[in-house]
Amino acid sequence: MKKREKSKIDPKNLMAVERATTALIGTAISLIVLGFVVEKFELFLNIVALELEGKVHEKVPQLAHISFYNYLGIAIVGAGIVLALFTYRYYTGWIEHLERGELDTDKRIYFLLSLFVAVVGFLLLVSMVML
Repeated sequence: MKKREKSKIDPKNLMAVERATTALIGTAISLIVLGFVVEKFELFLNIVALELEGKVHEKVPQLAHISFYNYLGIAIVGAGIVLALFTYRYYTGWIEHLERGELDTDKRIYFLLSLFVAVVGFLLLVSMVML
């Protein structure tokens, strides 16, 4: 029988990586849900447009930009899917670092995620004010 080789990874470090990975998966799920809600807002605006048919549409400026929410929602869902797939790469990369006894950090994912959320927030703010 082969003896199991003892892992070189400190359990505290492993648990920290697992917490970070779980947080990234939670963020990915949140982005997917947000994208779904934004995309379905387009459906709500279509229903409002049907209800207001025959009335002047200039009073409801959002109706002129209904497809904006469709594309924005699809983009947010896509970003959530990409983040979910990247999270596995992030986790396996950290495990490799820990097995070699290295501590490294990947700040890019957090920068890109923060930048994406800020851009989406800005687009939603502009859509509330201007559209």
